[in-house]
Formats: sequence, structure tokens, C-alpha cells
Amino acid sequence: MKITTLTLSPAVDIEYHTSNINTAGLNRASSHTLTAGGKGINVSRALLGCAREDGVDLSRVLRTVAPTGGATGEMMRKILSDEKIPVTAVQIDGNTRVNISLISDLPGQDSIEINAPGTPLGERIEAIENLILGSLEKGDVVAICGSCPADVNKKYPSELARRIKRLGGYVILDCDGAALYHSLTPETEEEKKLCPDLVKPNAKELSDFVGRELSTPEDAAEAAEAVCANTGGITTIITTLSCDGAVLTKKDSDGIIRSRFFPTEKKQVIRLKGAGDTFLGSYIYSRFVKNSSEEDAIASAVRCAGCYVEGK
Repeated sequence: MKITTLTLSPAVDIEYHTSNINTAGLNRASSHTLTAGGKGINVSRALLGCAREDGVDLSRVLRTVAPTGGATGEMMRKILSDEKIPVTAVQIDGNTRVNISLISDLPGQDSIEINAPGTPLGERIEAIENLILGSLEKGDVVAICGSCPADVNKKYPSELARRIKRLGGYVILDCDGAALYHSLTPETEEEKKLCPDLVKPNAKELSDFVGRELSTPEDAAEAAEAVCANTGGITTIITTLSCDGAVLTKKDSDGIIRSRFFPTEKKQVIRLKGAGDTFLGSYIYSRFVKNSSEEDAIASAVRCAGCYVEGK
């Protein structure tokens, strides 16, 4: 069994810290960090972190696929190499995008984030797809994560999921916006049969899909159950609730839908960005590397995400 994460819109993330954010003039940073990001890359980072803690070698199991290009793409590959995160990079023409965050050291002050659009992939989307499908074997796990570049149809993650399913793969989809919408609204009987095995929205993403605020675990469970009941093909949704935990919603073979809330032990919140990716990477490690039950894998992922939020 192999595990592949796919990031169609990776980024070099630059994070500046300042004593106070000035929205109308110069901001002088007290420190800054440079990391390689993108949801699938972050999932691989968390997965590898869990494996290293257990002394498990995933070099023959895990593959991190991402398009990279230009000087920033070279920078990204160097950062990942230094982190010992092997990446299967597909060379593209444009520069890998750069995202910038400005974070105040003062409590309660909002941060400023600037996310660049994903770098166009052009015809290289075919090379990426061939990498995913070319060596796929029955039972392999593929996590399709993050946003699509502007030149990639938002239906593509769901279309790729169907191709993976036809070859016997297990598909996890963690996208937002239109890509999430298309994954949750299969139209034909074939699309319903070949839905992703697991869809992982966060509460905000699920809220945007159903068109109402989801402020409690019960709200999230009700919304996810409605999706499972009304769309036909989706049988498993895990909704992450920021620092509060996660809700598992599952439809069994008899069509009965149940939800279960997995709360997070309350911790001091140091960071939230990336918590959902940490959850998913930890879940995949526990579920598919350690062969834990679905419930135990979620409980483990909730604990790991809680530690991440706390800054550990």
C-alpha cells in the first residue's frame, strides 16, 4: 500500500512578525520564517512527523506530488530537502507562488494574509495525473488537497478522484469552494458510485456549502448528515472544528447515517493555520500505516492537531 498526497497549488510561505501592524504605512518585522506550504505538503509533513516519532520509515510508502517552477520552485525544493520531506516535483514554466502573512505580537490583533493565485499548470497537468495513476495499485491511498490554479477546472479534483477509484484506489479529498461543491454534488449514477471515499471540510467550508453558520458540533453533524442523505454518493465526511475537535459522519451499507463528535482537550491557542492539515496527516498515518480503526484514528488526529494548535 502506497500513500500519495497531491498539492496542485503549492506555495513558499513567508511569515513576518511585528510588534504592531500598521495598515497605512511601513511595518518593521521583528522576525520572519520561510516555509514550503500547500495543503498536501503540510499533510505529508504531519504524516512524516508521526512516523518519525514512532521510528517508522515511510520512504517506500509516501509520495508527495507537487508542481514547482522558477526560482521560487527551486527554493521550495531546497526547503523540503532540508526538512527531509521527499517531494516528487513536476517542473512547470511559471514561478511557484509566494504567500505572505503579517502577524502581530500583540494579543487580539488580527493578522494580514496575502495568498497569491496558484501558478498555472498548462499541459503539465497531464504529467501530474500520469504520476498519480501510472503506478497506482488497488488499495493505494491518494489525498487530493488544496485549491486549483486558475487554469484547472474546479471539477478536476472530483474527476481525478473517479479515475483513481476506477483503478481501485482510496481517495481522500480536502478542497474548498467550487472544488468541494463538485465533490459533494455528484450528478450521474456513475459519479455517485465513484465519489471520494472521504471528504474532509472544515466547519467554515461546510458552512459555505450549506449556506448557514455552523457554530456547534451538533450544527456540523446535522449539515454533514444532510449532505450524506441528499447527495447519494458521499458516505464519509470528517468535519474539523478548528481547535474544538472533529465530527465523523458516516452512512452505512443500510443507508443509516450517524455522527460522532471527537472533542479536543482545551489548550492555549498559539496557531490555527495548518491545524486541519496536521489533523489529516495524523489521521492518515494512524488509519493506514498503523491500521487503527477509523474512530481511533480520528481520536489520535484530534490529539495531534490539539498539540499543533498549542505550538508543540
